[in-house]
Amino acid sequence: MKKLIKYILILCCCSLIYTCIEPIEFTTNSFNTNLVVNSIITDEFKTQKIELSRTIPIDSLNLSPEKDANVSIVDDTGLTYNFQENGAGVYTSINQFAAQADRKYTLNIETKDGNTYVSSPQPVPAKSTIKEITAGIENNSLTQKPEFLFKVSSDITTNTGQYYRYEYDETYKIRTPLWNPRKIVIISDTIPYKFDLVQKDPLIDGVGFCFPNKESKAVFLTETVSLAQDQVIGFPLRQIPIESYIVGIRYSILVKQYVLNQNTYNFYSLMEKFSDPDDIFSQTQVGNIPSNISSVNNPEQDKVIGFFEVSSVSKKRLFVNRKDFTESPFINYELLALCTERREPQIVDDFNRSPLLNHLRIGWVYQTDSETPDPNRPYRLTIKICGDCTHLGPAKTPDFWVD
Repeated sequence: MKKLIKYILILCCCSLIYTCIEPIEFTTNSFNTNLVVNSIITDEFKTQKIELSRTIPIDSLNLSPEKDANVSIVDDTGLTYNFQENGAGVYTSINQFAAQADRKYTLNIETKDGNTYVSSPQPVPAKSTIKEITAGIENNSLTQKPEFLFKVSSDITTNTGQYYRYEYDETYKIRTPLWNPRKIVIISDTIPYKFDLVQKDPLIDGVGFCFPNKESKAVFLTETVSLAQDQVIGFPLRQIPIESYIVGIRYSILVKQYVLNQNTYNFYSLMEKFSDPDDIFSQTQVGNIPSNISSVNNPEQDKVIGFFEVSSVSKKRLFVNRKDFTESPFINYELLALCTERREPQIVDDFNRSPLLNHLRIGWVYQTDSETPDPNRPYRLTIKICGDCTHLGPAKTPDFWVD
């Protein structure tokens, strides 16, 4: 939903740019909300999800989820899959199901104000699996600087050509610059203040490494209709500067390949075009972006933003170690040179306050024992980002991770 909302805001801004040649004062007195639908069902047997919201005024900062709607999907045999609201504007299928290749599916929405929306019937595109993901180091065509480049290829199919969309989910291993296997625990946060130095639990605190995770934000599209055979070959998906800590130790990327029909591909192509800041002055108008969902009550005035996507999906994961590609150094998320500040706060000061307690609460962590003989200053601390990497990702190794 966040991706779609971002695109919508960009589209609204584009519309204002196209229609205004002189500065105007924006008002929201005549603002009309439109239903925003973020919906995709796939051939994976799982709990399917649909997200509903409303467009928001340009001066609004809060999202507007569409609550208390009745949502269902019906196939062309009359079989109905009902959805229930699990969170504001988030609807999940009551039962798990997978879209079948020989069926067409229609999305039905009835909002709490009695308005009804329906999609056109959508077939499931033919299946195409990911053959391989490759990793290598190549020079960026613009900067001429080396970077890790991850490419994806699909298997050859018997189809004459298809349309593809890609997403990725990346996880990477990073190292804490100043790791210590011990930590300070607060025994008493009132007078008499009491603290203890204990061993960290590897299952909770880790062993000095963290595993950040990020999902792709952009739209990645390609097609094979214009090619001699239906096979994606070496489609560039993810570029990472060679000096980045993201590929500093070990990196994993999970790629999802969606096979689309042409209408869905066209929709994403236009969304991608509008989301490109280099193409913001395109002559394409906002109203030209299609939707396969329409209002039953008022189709001319009550326009829907979004698309009901039915796709077949293939997934594949790749792990890479930096040392297998290069011996060049990388820049860690925080440099040791920037982690030189140390503090030895008092357990209790002259005003019966605890500077040590305050430091721990704002994120300072234990580094070493104090070098002073003062028993009121027993610990030397460093800032959290230097002694603990969990602000970027969990310390626990993901279940799928393989070293």
